[in-house]
Amino acid sequence: MIKGFKKYSYWITTSIWALLALLFFGVLMKSFGYDAVKMWVYSPEEGNLRGLLCGFAAYAVFLLFLLLPKFRHNLTWFMHFTHELTHTLVALAFFRRIEEFLVSRRDCHVNYQKSSIGYVPITLSPYCIPIYTFMLFPFRYFGDKDYMFAFDVMIAFTYAFHIHSCIKYTRYTQSDIEGCGLARSTAFITFVHCAVLALILAIPNGGMKNALGRVFWEYPLQLLTNPARWFHDVIRYF
Repeated sequence: MIKGFKKYSYWITTSIWALLALLFFGVLMKSFGYDAVKMWVYSPEEGNLRGLLCGFAAYAVFLLFLLLPKFRHNLTWFMHFTHELTHTLVALAFFRRIEEFLVSRRDCHVNYQKSSIGYVPITLSPYCIPIYTFMLFPFRYFGDKDYMFAFDVMIAFTYAFHIHSCIKYTRYTQSDIEGCGLARSTAFITFVHCAVLALILAIPNGGMKNALGRVFWEYPLQLLTNPARWFHDVIRYF
């Protein structure tokens, strides 16, 4: 009976994450068209993407240092450290007690108090949460407007680092992903990636506060209640 309940619960939660993934894929399309393309091509006076573009370009230049073996080794270690740090910080957000944190050449792991509540976000967080980018969001929200360009550069740079890490280490054979189940992992990771990228693209158009409102309220609500208007807004700027 317990096994049957776990299977039932698995598919219920997978369905919820899958629906959120579909919803926020639509939000991402709206944000890309309305916040990025419209702002950059049609209404540049509303803001600009120069900071984000410079941040991504800076990371592309940064990758040239991978030609140096010692730098490549240290970047690999830092990616492992970031992976375990993300587990740790999300576990703390769910009030888990941390027992051990280890990042070495031979072993990387974090042990924390186990619980079914928050299991999926904690386990899958390194594959979809750009933790350093999240750390910059409060500065983008409260910071002086004269520094917004610099914050956008750092947001894009740290997000590019996160994508680099994901490409390098996300595999369906990962124990974290296998533990959560392939279907549920795919749905959750897709949902979070779509939401985060939509937010990043929306930030230069009106700032952090307005971007949060559009991505997590206005765009999802429009997609659910007025899909024809959403479709019109998406194709209008492509």
